[in-house]
Amino acid sequence: MTNPETWIVYKSETMSDHGWEERQLLPSGSITDILSEEWDSSGQLPEVGARIREYANLDNPEEGGVTHGRNGDWVVNRIQQFASGDTDQRIIVCYCSYQPITPDWRRLKRGKQVVEMLEAIGVGQEVKV
Repeated sequence: MTNPETWIVYKSETMSDHGWEERQLLPSGSITDILSEEWDSSGQLPEVGARIREYANLDNPEEGGVTHGRNGDWVVNRIQQFASGDTDQRIIVCYCSYQPITPDWRRLKRGKQVVEMLEAIGVGQEVKV
């Protein structure tokens, strides 16, 4: 049995919580209480007391991508679940409060690039005759 596909939405308790001026929906620029969202099919759901993870490229911020992660300043206070009657999808809404902590960025462990893995086993290399 596979786990249902789950849309997890992290929201501030109120629209006026910390940082409200910067939380905008794109492209309209409307102010929102949504802090973060993600799709999950692991079956592991957020728990009260969990912190939202934050990710950034601390090595080359102008290039985008992700090199580091940390526990963020928002903590899950309560959770509501909604299930669809005609699909196996569900929505989890996590209401969060701002509880800042000292940032502890950790480098993310990454596997080798696909090209490197293929070269290591000789795929894609020219055969010399």
